[in-house]
Amino acid sequence: MAEESTISAVADAVEHKLHDLSSAAHSHEDPLAVSKRRSVHQILGGGKSADVLLWRQKRITGGVLVGATVAWFLFEVSGYTFISILSNALLLTTVILFVWANLASLLNRSPPPIPRLELSEEFVSRSASVLREELNKTFALAYDVAIGKDYRVFLKVVAVLWMLSKVGGWFSFLTLLYIGLLAAHTVPVLYERYENEIDKYINIVVEVAKKQYAKIDELVISRVLGAATKEKKVQ
Repeated sequence: MAEESTISAVADAVEHKLHDLSSAAHSHEDPLAVSKRRSVHQILGGGKSADVLLWRQKRITGGVLVGATVAWFLFEVSGYTFISILSNALLLTTVILFVWANLASLLNRSPPPIPRLELSEEFVSRSASVLREELNKTFALAYDVAIGKDYRVFLKVVAVLWMLSKVGGWFSFLTLLYIGLLAAHTVPVLYERYENEIDKYINIVVEVAKKQYAKIDELVISRVLGAATKEKKVQ
């Protein structure tokens, strides 16, 4: 869950950055000036997670990367499965705690310091509410795509799914997750260090992408939408 939230934070930051550049291009402002309105740390949320991603908490960042590397090696390289490792870890922990607790009672020592974990009703309700909102957004988007309500969104979804299918054929899900985690802890700090140089190349890519999309929109999407509109009027 920590790895997924870290990667999600970086994805949101990239989305905000591209949105800033795109908005600047549409408003005829200098994208470089717009991008500097917020620092990379602010885009990443400005909290502890941002400090970890930008290597301002080097011990925590190093621990996350080492732990992720060990987990990736165990699951992907050594051939162990998640269930086997989890079962063995729980088995070893249970035996140690059981022996410790019984020896402590015999020797009149304090039992193992095991915290009593309990989920509060407020936490569960808040998590369920957030999950419900995100699922409703996803279902609404899927519905609009399925009924052909928005051709542009449909083409974007098709392009993303096609890219995922291609990339997914090259790597396993765990390897993709590991690569995403490595990128999350390297791309932001490199961008913060070389922001001006990278922004110049991003502007070039955005301009080229806008021109290509305009051509596709003029040659394909607009004609398809026009034909669909005429057909509905005839009916």
